Amino acid sequence: MSLRIKNTAILVERQSNRKLIAIKRSFTSTTSNKPIDPSKNSSLMANTLLWANMILPMPTIASTVYRHYAKGPSAKSWTLTADITIAILRNFLSRSSKITVEDIQNLSTTKKLPVPSNLQSTKFTVPNQYRKKAGDIITKLLSQKEQQAIGWHWEKDRETASPIKGEWLQSKGDSTDPAKESTILFLHGGAYYLGCYGIYRQFLSKIIKYSKGRTCSIDYRLAPQHPFPAAVEDALATYLYLIDPPNEDDLNPVDPKKIVIAGDSAGGGLTFALLLAIRDAGLPAPAGAMTLSPWLDLTHSLPSIKSNIMTDYLPATGFQHAPSPALDYAQLPQREEQTEILEKINTSDEKREAPKSIGPFGETVPVPGTNEEEFYRIQFYADNSALKLPLVSPIFDKSQLKGLPPLLIQCGSAERLRDESIYAALLASNSYPGASKNTDNSKPKTQVTLEVFEDQPHVFQLLFFNKATSRAFKNLAAFVRDITDSPAVYHNNKKQEQVTYLTDEPICIKHITPQGKVTETTKETLESFTKDEWKMWNDRLDRHSIKDRVDEVSKAFKDILKNI
Repeated sequence: MSLRIKNTAILVERQSNRKLIAIKRSFTSTTSNKPIDPSKNSSLMANTLLWANMILPMPTIASTVYRHYAKGPSAKSWTLTADITIAILRNFLSRSSKITVEDIQNLSTTKKLPVPSNLQSTKFTVPNQYRKKAGDIITKLLSQKEQQAIGWHWEKDRETASPIKGEWLQSKGDSTDPAKESTILFLHGGAYYLGCYGIYRQFLSKIIKYSKGRTCSIDYRLAPQHPFPAAVEDALATYLYLIDPPNEDDLNPVDPKKIVIAGDSAGGGLTFALLLAIRDAGLPAPAGAMTLSPWLDLTHSLPSIKSNIMTDYLPATGFQHAPSPALDYAQLPQREEQTEILEKINTSDEKREAPKSIGPFGETVPVPGTNEEEFYRIQFYADNSALKLPLVSPIFDKSQLKGLPPLLIQCGSAERLRDESIYAALLASNSYPGASKNTDNSKPKTQVTLEVFEDQPHVFQLLFFNKATSRAFKNLAAFVRDITDSPAVYHNNKKQEQVTYLTDEPICIKHITPQGKVTETTKETLESFTKDEWKMWNDRLDRHSIKDRVDEVSKAFKDILKNI
């Protein structure tokens, strides 16, 4: 049996290699039979690489088929289709490192899904005055030291940036009063540098179907051209626009108690950041928030970032791309004091070459005053010195995520960001081992429901069509209905399952099987999590060196590859 599988895989690989060679020849040939110069014909080269990356990687598929049957699936319950899907995504992200940020952004922001036929779409633009309001609020929340850590004059960016564009989606012919409907403010994922609301229309249509609410989604500014806090400013500006629209637009304000903020991956992290800004600024809080695989720790400190490498598609050592103008962070608007410092360095007799701004994991540079080296920058979204700011990595919130509206956090047990969801849930609800019941924190505990889906990867809700994803969508919709006291209830021909998210308990932890079966495991999970384990997680978060974290993950990945 295994020999037949191996022979089949070899034949598939040989056939795919012939196709790829032919495609490569057709792409690289020109009328003069000379290689394309990317510096002279960037659009042609970009299209070539982008379409080449969209081709199914047959060698990867063949090797995955062989490994699935010979050694078993990467996760216990995965079908062959799931195994291949994750392998293809991992391969695509790996190959995309050869193209520029601008090209991959173009692919992810211009290829939008059509509006489902049963939904009504209404476009809108947030007036720039709301960016100014949001920016003023954020400025007050940042200390002088935190402003310096950000490293660029972000307030200037709003003067030249494109306006915030968004889209309302709701069911056609819906006679429900909009003022009584639940409103989901959705913030898309994409590692803060990819994506747009248009690729989430099918996903949002399911939330609308089950919740009978409406969605409001936006295209916030993307890094690296617009790093932190541009995305937070846009998200906060949109929230302010919803609850207090301009009089001249003849719009009715949305009751905050009818708003649920939601997001996946980076959008989930942005959701938490928005909640922190709303809380600390004393603004009216939304009814709640729900996040799918939220990215809450941009330092990549917790254990699952390395233990789940082979059951997830996120790049082992982060997103990387070819050098391009977008990665020249020196071109960002600079504050006057920073400009003066740069000028002094440039005129100094001891001037040295500045590190190249080529993005995450580009190169290491000496740390002034030490014999150590650190990576110049590991995230497109924020400078290394800003990674522990709560509005960048909410897991470092000084108030421990207390005082927030009710939260629903969904994550997969097989994903690399799993531990971030678990840590945030325990921290916010004050349910971690050794937590004092009489906490000194002036803010109340946050009510959290944590749903861990067995064997599911990062943002599985967008990848698969199975019983687990169906259960995830219905739970999201039930959460919206419950916390907004929505008058609409979803009905179908099947027996209705009673799911409620209205509880007085600070935390509820649920385990969902691949078959969609839900089991509450709060007591078992809390009892199994020890004080030593919690201390170990905190020690990992407290580490200073970014390079140590990256080296640890790189070593883990190399060890895994040796055993495959």
